Amino acid sequence: MHEISNHNVENALISELFRYRTEYGELQCHRLNVPEGMAGELLIKVLNDEKALSVEEVFISRKFRNTGLGSRLLSFAEKTACALGFRSVELRPFSTDPMVPDTKLREWYIKRGYRPDGGKMCKRINNENFEVTS
Repeated sequence: MHEISNHNVENALISELFRYRTEYGELQCHRLNVPEGMAGELLIKVLNDEKALSVEEVFISRKFRNTGLGSRLLSFAEKTACALGFRSVELRPFSTDPMVPDTKLREWYIKRGYRPDGGKMCKRINNENFEVTS
C-alpha cells in the first residue's frame, strides 16, 4: 500500500468541481486534492424544502484511506450545512467498494456522531459548534 505522509494530508485542498441547480435545489460535487493527486470527492444535495443537508457520497481513493481525509470531507459537508442554515445532515451509507462492507461503513459514521434513523443515518448539528471558513 502507498504511504501517504501526514504533511501532504495536512496540505489537502477541497475545491468545488461542479454545481447543478434545479428548481428543487442543487447538487454539489467537491474534490479533495493532495500533492499526490485527487484523493476523494464529496457529493451533497441541497434541497430547497428540506430540513437536512443530504450527503450523497463520500469517496476516498484506496491509497488515501485511513489518513483522516474521509473525516475531513464529512466535516466539510457539516460546515456547509451549518453555513446554509441546516440543523442536521443525513445520509444513506452504502459502500461502492467490495472490500468495505456496509456494516463497517455504518460503524465509521457512528464514530463520527451519526445515528441510525430508519434506512438512513442523521447527525444534528449546532451552528455554535462550527467556525465556518472558506
